[in-house]
Amino acid sequence: MSMTDKRSPWQDELNVPSIDDLRMDLPVPAAELFDATRDFLHTQCKLIEGLRWYGDCWFWTVAYFLENEATEQDNPVAIIVPAPDNLQIASPLDQEFLSQLNTRRMKRTIRDGLELASEPYSTCWAVWPVAARNMLDDVTSLLQQRLNWLQGA
Repeated sequence: MSMTDKRSPWQDELNVPSIDDLRMDLPVPAAELFDATRDFLHTQCKLIEGLRWYGDCWFWTVAYFLENEATEQDNPVAIIVPAPDNLQIASPLDQEFLSQLNTRRMKRTIRDGLELASEPYSTCWAVWPVAARNMLDDVTSLLQQRLNWLQGA
């Protein structure tokens, strides 16, 4: 295998990357948004950070959990998908949480991400691309609502 054939740490299922390895493949603007997202989820929200493999769809992700004892079966509160060409944040949302949201005041991009977690789609995952700081701010605001809801606030 030549150096040009080397797989990205993000896509290498057999080798668990470090968070720095995942960040390394991101262009500078996305790396800054990646850092800001990690700061919000890990530092401000006090969520437990870990790595989780999601197959050929999302590859390696940075996952955030309420509890330190997260098992393979546990859904995280959110994940960062460090795709070099499309940084994303995803979150599994249940119908009870979705039903209490007032989506009329949300930006279209936030509503579009929420639609993926609703009928007729057969997944509970909402997914948002994060290409700019204002988009990150909108997504983190929604994630804060979800965290408050999960914690019964």
